[in-house]
Amino acid sequence: MGDEWRAVETESEVISDERSELEDAFARVSDAVYTLNSDLRYTLVNERARSLFDRSVADAVDEPADADGAEDGVGTGPVTDRLESLFGDAHQRAFERQRQVTVDAHDERIDRWFEARCHPDESGVTVLVADVTERKRRERQLEEDNRRLRSIFEDAHDAILVGDENEIVAANPAASDLLGIDRSEIAGRSLKEFIHADHDVSSAWETFLEQGRLRGSFSLVRPDGTERIVEYNSVANVLPGTHLSILRDVTEARRREGELERHRERLAALDHVNGVVREINDAIVTGSTRAHLERVTCESLADSPSYEFAFIADVDARSKSITHRVEAGIDGYVQSIPLSTASDDPAGRGPAGKAIRTREIQVSNDVFADPDFEPWREDAREHGYESAAAIPIAYDSVLYGILGITSARRNAFSDEERDVVAQLGEILGHAIAALERKRVLLGDELIELELVIDDAVAMFDGPDMTGHSVWFDRVVRTGDEQYLEYGRTAAETFPLLEEIVERVPHWNEVSVLQRTAGDVKFELSITSPPMFGVIDAYGGYVEAAAIHDGEYTTTVHFPTGTDVGAVMDELTDVYASIQTVARRQISPSSESLDQLQHQLAEALTDRQRTALEMAYYGGYFEWPRDSSGEEVADSMDVTAATFHEHLRAAQHKLIAMILDDAETAGERSTDDR
Repeated sequence: MGDEWRAVETESEVISDERSELEDAFARVSDAVYTLNSDLRYTLVNERARSLFDRSVADAVDEPADADGAEDGVGTGPVTDRLESLFGDAHQRAFERQRQVTVDAHDERIDRWFEARCHPDESGVTVLVADVTERKRRERQLEEDNRRLRSIFEDAHDAILVGDENEIVAANPAASDLLGIDRSEIAGRSLKEFIHADHDVSSAWETFLEQGRLRGSFSLVRPDGTERIVEYNSVANVLPGTHLSILRDVTEARRREGELERHRERLAALDHVNGVVREINDAIVTGSTRAHLERVTCESLADSPSYEFAFIADVDARSKSITHRVEAGIDGYVQSIPLSTASDDPAGRGPAGKAIRTREIQVSNDVFADPDFEPWREDAREHGYESAAAIPIAYDSVLYGILGITSARRNAFSDEERDVVAQLGEILGHAIAALERKRVLLGDELIELELVIDDAVAMFDGPDMTGHSVWFDRVVRTGDEQYLEYGRTAAETFPLLEEIVERVPHWNEVSVLQRTAGDVKFELSITSPPMFGVIDAYGGYVEAAAIHDGEYTTTVHFPTGTDVGAVMDELTDVYASIQTVARRQISPSSESLDQLQHQLAEALTDRQRTALEMAYYGGYFEWPRDSSGEEVADSMDVTAATFHEHLRAAQHKLIAMILDDAETAGERSTDDR
């Protein structure tokens, strides 16, 4: 018996050692692994599996039999219960079939997806578990994206075709409607079959493949012989050798456009107005003065057989008075009739008064039936007109005057004619504003205002700016109501500036242009700024601006003769706390062209000047270019990179010389506080 017991003990020790070695091996495996015996009872569960499937009771997992209820050394407990609930059926199938079984399961308790790969043999099942939650999420996202794309494809109103030059491989329902055939009959056919013979398909196809995308239109012929006009937008090689085309039926739109064009041709009166517009534009191009533009407008209208006479009146914003500026086809008209800007005055309820208040064109297409035109009926009989229009001459927030037009035709200012006549006010307003800006830039005398807004940052609930400053060096108008402001500040102040941008409604975004030695240069985009809009509308510009300790200060230049009182009235309407610190009459200094050329000659190296001259005379700056950069570089016998390096350096010096001189030019001023 002693030998038998020793043999049993030895065998147990061997089994124990083998189990210990297996457990040690499992402990070194980074993936979750567990094993089951032939009775499908758990024999080993590594640490990764315990941590994945029951972190809250991990210390209770796979304890000895007397601790967790296991029998014969087989582990049971919370983790094995969880494993059984997730993958138990897979264990049995793998062992019975003696084939690997892979199964995915969702653990709702921790909201994770797991993949179990069950590897069976005669002694049991070894299971490797991987957390595939992210993969599942990507798969679901991909499925959702595919569903959306399919929905877009199926539900789009425009026809969508996918294929190559010779064969359509996919088409949506809208394509079936457009081509006039059943959707099942489209696949395998070519789009060329439906394109009218007059369209140069070969040239279009070559251009399409060369450019990678193409837009255009063609006539499409359906199998039943009917034709449709379609606009297309095609993209090449959305997949290798496969192209995408989106077709839109514009037949009815083109028909309506044709009818409108024919209708316009029948309206001879529009030719007269368009002629006036052309004459105004010609006067603008030749650099005319405001008085000349106004005279050309009135005389051109009065000379037209469509209109009786025209006038332009001035409107004083403060006194609310309307006064004569220029007229044609009549003498002393504005002074002879009652006019008012007040809505409670009968003389202010006509076209002129309404146009001043609304800043929109106002018409009376039958002056003898219009009750609001009663104060001027006798005047209409005397001068022989039946229709009248008043067009505001305005730009941004400034009203420069009122253009009045009369016609002997009843309903003269209807539909298209009304719209075209209204453009006269917009054109004149824009031109006058441009002339005012030109006058302030080139004038010998300027009005300089120094303005301050106390607690400007606090006005927008901005951060405390005590001890901080921001300088705005340049304001550039980039479009209607769109501006870019360039400035600088200390690096520690820039986060405060970013916070201010978030608080000010018309400040859109600030971006860093350069960081150097504790300073930050930035670019600030602004939309519809109240102050800039008023200043720009009066022909002025911001010379400099800054924020110091939360106060906003700015220096503004206006042309001589600007109604400063009107400017300040409008600015006060926007910023009640704005104050004028100083007002001066100044005389900007300038340098001669010879001086500029001398400075340029000193600043540029020989190669830089050569690059600039060759680029200029070689047509590099023309559009389209006469010579490419590579061609100019070849002429200089340098590489293209070297040429561009010289050219950029020369351009930088030239522009810096002009802009820096404009900023640093001295000014002679007389204080007029």
